[in-house]
Amino acid sequence: MVKVLYIAGWGRSGTTIVDNILNSHQTVFSTGELFYLWRRGLMQKRKCGCGDQFTRCALWREILHVAWGDRQPDPRHLTDLQQRVTRVRHTGALLSGPLSDEADEYRRVLTRLYHAIAEVTGAELIVDSSKVPSGAALLPQMRDIEPYLLHMVRDPRAVTYSWMSTTPQPDRRKPTTMSRHRPADSTLHWLVWNAYAGRLARTYPGRYRLLRYEDFAAAPRATVAGLLDFTGVHGGTDPFLDDTTVLLAANHTVSGNPGRFRSGPVELRPDDRWRRDQPIGPRLTVTALAWPMLHRYGYPAVTGRLREQTAA
Repeated sequence: MVKVLYIAGWGRSGTTIVDNILNSHQTVFSTGELFYLWRRGLMQKRKCGCGDQFTRCALWREILHVAWGDRQPDPRHLTDLQQRVTRVRHTGALLSGPLSDEADEYRRVLTRLYHAIAEVTGAELIVDSSKVPSGAALLPQMRDIEPYLLHMVRDPRAVTYSWMSTTPQPDRRKPTTMSRHRPADSTLHWLVWNAYAGRLARTYPGRYRLLRYEDFAAAPRATVAGLLDFTGVHGGTDPFLDDTTVLLAANHTVSGNPGRFRSGPVELRPDDRWRRDQPIGPRLTVTALAWPMLHRYGYPAVTGRLREQTAA
């Protein structure tokens, strides 16, 4: 039985740092955003978390060989298949009814891949931070997989501030910057992805956990220890040097935020620059659009600069 912890939620919610910390435990292996293996890893040949071009990474070459030998599937076919099967709007259908032939094919591909990862790495726990809710919907339907779901959320105003910032993307052959999202677009994604991730709780009875980035940032060491307990895994040597400083190990993540390339000692601090620097216009837009779900996750409607503006 292979234990897999799937991290779901909209981007810029702290998934990469949580992923990296879990990977720094001896018995845990993080794939990063495995969802992008076919397109970004094999087709675009972006960098593995170890720094090598993905197709040259010895570990991933061994994993793919164990999974399929010399008859590896065509990444173009799997990318097309993935796009047809795992659109976020298909999450409900993947949960409620029998799988289509294409969905079943994709499920069998991923099942084979997870088992090969476990065999090659020897990890007690595999962490997949793909975030896409439809991927989490397929996981409980995989043979000999023990699935866990970590649903991560963050204040949508902080998420939007991050998506509007210019962020380097160093994993391409020619470094560029990551895509940016406007306030309305980021917030609508935040609403939809989190709504679907929340629906998945019923599919993971006793194996679903909601984690706010803000709660993790306030107590990172205790939070990560709780996640390991949640999955029933003993992580081995604790990578934390103190309650807020962690020694990040090198990783072999397929894709993700540029923070996945960090290693060595990292001091963890809450990233709340948005409270001071976010313009009032985007903040009002996000607050208005996200209003129905702010309370659900314990976020105040009026905060920081917005409170000061309205008070004036």
